[in-house]
Amino acid sequence: MSAQPHSYASEGSHHEQERHAEAATKYKIDHVDDDEFDADLQIDDIIRNAPTSLQNKKTLKSQYSKKPPKQLSYYKAFKYSAGIKWSQFKFQVHDLSLQFEVWRSSLKVVEGKFGTAVVSYFIFLKWLLFLNIYITVLVLGLMVVPQIILGPKYIPNTGTEVCEKGYDDTVNRVCLGEKGATCIVDFLEGSGWMEQTVLFVGYYSPYYVTDKATYDGTEVDNKYDIPLAYLLTTAGIFILSFLMMSNYTSKALQDNLASSEDSYYKYCSKVFCGWDYLLTDSNSASFKKRGIHYELTSDLAEESRALERANRTIWQKLKLYTIRIILNLIVLAILGGAFWVIFYVTDFSIENSNRDDIIPFLGLVISFLPSVVITILNGIIPVIFNIMVRLEDYSPQFEIFVTLGRTVFLRLASLVILFFSLYRQITCDEEEYNECRYCNDSGVQCWETAIGQEFYKLALTDFAAVLVVVFIVEFPRNLMCRLGAKYLKIGIAQSLGEMEFEIPKNVLAIVYSQALCWMGLFFCPFLPLMTAAKLFIIFYLKKLSLLSNMMPSQKPFRASRSGIFFMVILIITFLMCILPVGFFIINIEPSAGCSPFRLQDNGTIWTELSETLEEWDSFMAEVFQFLGSAAFYIPLIIFLLLLLYYYTAVGSAQLGMIGLLKEQLVMEGRDKHFLLTRIDELIQADLGGKQQKSFFRQR
Repeated sequence: MSAQPHSYASEGSHHEQERHAEAATKYKIDHVDDDEFDADLQIDDIIRNAPTSLQNKKTLKSQYSKKPPKQLSYYKAFKYSAGIKWSQFKFQVHDLSLQFEVWRSSLKVVEGKFGTAVVSYFIFLKWLLFLNIYITVLVLGLMVVPQIILGPKYIPNTGTEVCEKGYDDTVNRVCLGEKGATCIVDFLEGSGWMEQTVLFVGYYSPYYVTDKATYDGTEVDNKYDIPLAYLLTTAGIFILSFLMMSNYTSKALQDNLASSEDSYYKYCSKVFCGWDYLLTDSNSASFKKRGIHYELTSDLAEESRALERANRTIWQKLKLYTIRIILNLIVLAILGGAFWVIFYVTDFSIENSNRDDIIPFLGLVISFLPSVVITILNGIIPVIFNIMVRLEDYSPQFEIFVTLGRTVFLRLASLVILFFSLYRQITCDEEEYNECRYCNDSGVQCWETAIGQEFYKLALTDFAAVLVVVFIVEFPRNLMCRLGAKYLKIGIAQSLGEMEFEIPKNVLAIVYSQALCWMGLFFCPFLPLMTAAKLFIIFYLKKLSLLSNMMPSQKPFRASRSGIFFMVILIITFLMCILPVGFFIINIEPSAGCSPFRLQDNGTIWTELSETLEEWDSFMAEVFQFLGSAAFYIPLIIFLLLLLYYYTAVGSAQLGMIGLLKEQLVMEGRDKHFLLTRIDELIQADLGGKQQKSFFRQR
């Protein structure tokens, strides 16, 4: 008897709420402006969000859909139709562009099996490939092709003819018959017949006077200035690289900021909003599911690490910091020893590679000593760093950062040491220079080509190291692991286990390749083309090795942060590459027997640009001289610093406002929860009173 009044009261309250919701919905619909072209969409949105039953929504829909549609004006109808068609066209173009996207299917396969962090490496490699393609187009169009077309028209200058002839006589161009082995050695070293090709800067000529041309009645020389083209193209390549890196980094930072703003709801968003309901292919659905799984695993691992760090005791922290200090001192000692070995080997190679009393094969080995030693050190020392960083107990993400930082310092510093060793060989006191502007002791008549040869050999050695790692280390190790552990029960095979894809090591490998390109392109213009071809091959080699030999990492990483850090490492590498190249261009006198800058007597390579500016109109020359002076750079630097301070202050203020708004949202949520609780209590009290009245009436 007592349950029936309660049921009737509940039904009455429910119907009352339905009537209130329906009345509120009708009120909102009646206040929609019918003159707006999207009035129907607004009505549909109001009905969809109404807090009422589905049956009432259907009734409201049928009731208001019977209203005759308002006839739009021709302009509004055309605007609405054009907007819809334009949106459809953009979606169709976007879908079509995805069909032609390079390596799209390969990236999906990698992402599905190994997660977003591993695929970020391949995306980074793809970006570097296109960067080198753009650089190659500039080099071929502005430097190589003009040399090939106009080279025969160059007339040697009387001031450098003797030096040019002396340098040409030292180059062995014979590559026939029994000289086949020598030709192979020359190809590997970049010497001999290779030295007199467009591969190296020493082959390029100063300028080409093609014929006389008349402009406005004045007869002038029609020439293509190779030295100026060389300098401006190199500067343009560095500017293009910096702009592309800045654009990539800004987009990555925006994505990372968007993901970090979602930190309070990341699990909810990934679980309930992470699925793509447009997927129709089972393979794509499987890849998407695995990708979500890896993202959740990464987030949970970070939460676990943060909780573990928060629960450390003082003695645990003291022990950990002591271990880290000792290991960092060991790292510095290893780096110092590696730099001394590179310096010693480079000096030994330069002093002994051109001796006449050694056999050609031994001379080849000696000439490759710096490249081989640098490559071996770059392969062994990062493995030691990788073992040491595990003892320092960092988070997986920070472990990548530390390993990348140490390894990139090793690789870039090794190249700087190489530059310094070459600098000691090509420079000497004034009295030791001869009339062709090279040191008698070293015998390096064309130092520009000598530097280009070193980077050419480094590029070949680096690519050979990639092939050795993939085909001689990874595939045999995987085969031994599978066959030995399964059939032969070999203990060492079981102890080695399956390999994981080491993101820091592989990222540093392609960053190092790009560093060789940036440092050496001025001295060896074909390095960008070689780097592009090398990256193209590395993509397929790494993909094959990844799918065949690797297992998913047990330490998941955040792809968004990794992508940003990859680019930060690349930007640091870029800045460090500019310094030695700029030093050689600004401070060292060019050779008199080679290179397009051979006519610069008592000047440097940079003098070519200043002399060209002096030939221009006096006003333009003064403008460019002012742009290159301290009177322009110092106010510019001060202005940029003030601008940076302003935007930093604005950013800090905006972050503070964001924090306040977040706190306000939390307080509003608590207020709503409190009000809803009070309303529920009042409703329950009201229902209780009605139940008591109904009970007494029945009594």
